[in-house]
Amino acid sequence: MKFLNYAVTALALLTASPALAQGWINYVNAEDMFTVNLPGEPTIETTTTISQRGDPMPTRIYRANDGDSRYVVTVFDYAVAEVSDVRSSVTWEAWKVRSTLPEGDEITFDGYAQIDRIEGHQIQITHADQSHTYYAWHLHARKLYMLEATVPPGAPLPMLFQVSLSILDEAGEVVRYTIDADGQRVPDDD
Repeated sequence: MKFLNYAVTALALLTASPALAQGWINYVNAEDMFTVNLPGEPTIETTTTISQRGDPMPTRIYRANDGDSRYVVTVFDYAVAEVSDVRSSVTWEAWKVRSTLPEGDEITFDGYAQIDRIEGHQIQITHADQSHTYYAWHLHARKLYMLEATVPPGAPLPMLFQVSLSILDEAGEVVRYTIDADGQRVPDDD
């Protein structure tokens, strides 16, 4: 009976998640210490971006497409940045999205987010043509991870991508925290 329950669950997951049937992969990147679901191996671009204080930040951009849908993970390396740049990085990147919003586009969500109790921020946008873009930012160990997914009108929303980010520690294990009674983040022992 237990086997039957597992089989039914597995079948339900495979049929309920079209992305899995379309060849999505769990992409693991040891250099930037993250894992995320993508519709295939990404192209990688190394560049430099400017922090809020005007300092250059090494940046890597990972891009993968699924038809007209595009998925991007950008990793900003704040290893040598001023503390104020690190602390303001999520707010700075979210402000850049808000300040460049074209006329006719609407922010439909702008608020708190977390993955494995690593705090962050999300913005969801409905564009004038009814396509959607979803952003999420999470800061950990002086790296800012930005997820960006844009899907055309009528396409499934990019939830599989957005919720799949995990940040890895030096041993390649998923970083996961719990919150103690004082609201402090502590490593999860499980």
